[in-house]
Amino acid sequence: MRFTLIQQNDTHGCLEMHNELFWSEDGPVLKKAGGFSRISRYVKDLKTENERVLFFDGGDLFHGTLPLVANKGEAILPILGKMGLDGFVPGNWDFSYGKEQLRHLAESLPFPALACNVTEEQTKQNFLRPHIIKELDGLRIAIIGLTYPYVDITMPPGFSERLDFTIGVDEVRQSVNELKGKADVIVLLSHMGLPLDVKLVSMVDGIDIVLSGHSHDRITKPIVQNGAHIVQAGSSSSFLGRLDVDVQNGAVKDVHYQLIEVDELFEEDEEIKGMVDSLLSSYEKERTAVAGETRTLLHRMTLEEAPMDKLITDAYLAAFESSAAFSHGWRYGHPMPAGPLTLFNLHTIIPTNPELFTLELTGEELWKALENNLEQVYSSDPFEQKGGYVLRSSGIRMTFKPYNPKGHRIQSLQIVGEGFDPGKTYRIVGGGSQAFKNFESRKNYQTARAIDVIRDSLQKAPFEQKRGADIVSV
Repeated sequence: MRFTLIQQNDTHGCLEMHNELFWSEDGPVLKKAGGFSRISRYVKDLKTENERVLFFDGGDLFHGTLPLVANKGEAILPILGKMGLDGFVPGNWDFSYGKEQLRHLAESLPFPALACNVTEEQTKQNFLRPHIIKELDGLRIAIIGLTYPYVDITMPPGFSERLDFTIGVDEVRQSVNELKGKADVIVLLSHMGLPLDVKLVSMVDGIDIVLSGHSHDRITKPIVQNGAHIVQAGSSSSFLGRLDVDVQNGAVKDVHYQLIEVDELFEEDEEIKGMVDSLLSSYEKERTAVAGETRTLLHRMTLEEAPMDKLITDAYLAAFESSAAFSHGWRYGHPMPAGPLTLFNLHTIIPTNPELFTLELTGEELWKALENNLEQVYSSDPFEQKGGYVLRSSGIRMTFKPYNPKGHRIQSLQIVGEGFDPGKTYRIVGGGSQAFKNFESRKNYQTARAIDVIRDSLQKAPFEQKRGADIVSV
C-alpha cells in the first residue's frame, strides 16, 4: 500500500510568488517561485485524486513578512485554515510573540501543533501535543513533533519565557516507544535543522521518515540514517517535498522522493489567491513606497557573508560612529533583484526591525565573541550548532579555518583602518537583543530602528556591494 507525504517548511511569510535564487554555472540567477495559492491547489488536487495524502508544515510559519509580524501571526490564520494542512511543528520564529500568543495561534488552527521537547516551566507538562496518529484507509501513520531546541539560548528572552526546551533525544525515544505497535509508519516532523536531525536519528531507533526544517536545505535525494529517510524542502514557499511511501506488512518497503519547485506552471487556488491578495492590499502603501535602490542582487544564500546583510551593516556603520557593525546571520528573506526597494521589501529583509545599540568591547572580547559564533555555525558536534550563518559585519576583515577546534578558528582579524589590538576598546553597533546576547547589560540602545536607518542610508546613495569578501574561510 502506498501513501504520500507533502512537506513545506520555513515559509517565513512568503505568501505570494516571488524571486527565488538558484545557482547556475555562471553564478546566482533569479526565477519566480512559490506562493500559498499554488501550494494549496497542488495539495488539494492531490488529495482529490488520492485519499492517502498528508500535508505537514515544518515551522517558521507565523513570522517573516510585514503582514504577519504586524499582527503577531493573526493575519495568516484564515489562509492556513483553507490550506488542507494536517499538522505543523512550530519553528524558533513561531515563538517570537510569546507563549500565550503561540498557544492562541495553535488553538485557532483546524490541524494540530506538535512538539515533544517543549514543556511548561511551572507544571513541566507538554506545551503542545507530542505526537498524533493519522489513519489513511487502514494505514496508521504516527507523527512526532520536534521543535527548535535552543530558543532559550539563541533567541530574544521573550520567545522562551515560562517554557523549557530540550534537545529532544529522550522525548523522541519515549514517543517512538509509545507508538510502536500502534502505527505502521513513524514520521518525525522536525524544526531542528538538518545536521541535528541526522545525529538524532542515529541515536533513536524506529523512525522511518524525517521531515526536517530550520536550515533551509534543498534536499534532492533523501539522506538515509539508521533506517530513516531524511528530507527538507528549502524555504520561502518556493518548494515542496513529496514522498511516496510504500508500506508492506506494517513496515516501510520503499520511498520515492521529489523536491518540487513551485513555479509559474502551477495553477492557483483562486480562493487562497483572493485571501492573500486581500491581505496584501492592506499594505499597499508599504508595497508602493520606494525606500531607495540597490545596484546589487540581495540574497542570504551564502554562509560567510551575504549582500542582503551587508546592506544592513553598512547602513548601521554609516549611522553611528563605530569601528564595526554587526547583524545576526539570519536565513529568512527571499532574494531581491537590483533595482528599487520598497518599504515592504525592507520589512522582508529585517522583519524584526530591531532597535540599534552601541556596545564597547575589548579586542579580546570581540575575538572571543566571533570564535563563539563560529563554533555555533561549524561545531563538529551537530548538537552544538546553534547559529544561523556566520555573524554578518561591516568594518572588519577576518580569515578563519572552519574545521579547526573550538576557540582556534580565527587566523587573522582586522578592524578596518585601525589594525587589531586585544587590549584596545572598540565601539561596535548592532541591532536587537539577539546579537551579542551575552553583553545585553552593557548595550547602549539608541532609540533608532533598523528600517529607518537603512532607508535613510538608501536615500543618500544606492546600495552597491564592493568587490571582494571581508570574511573568508581558508
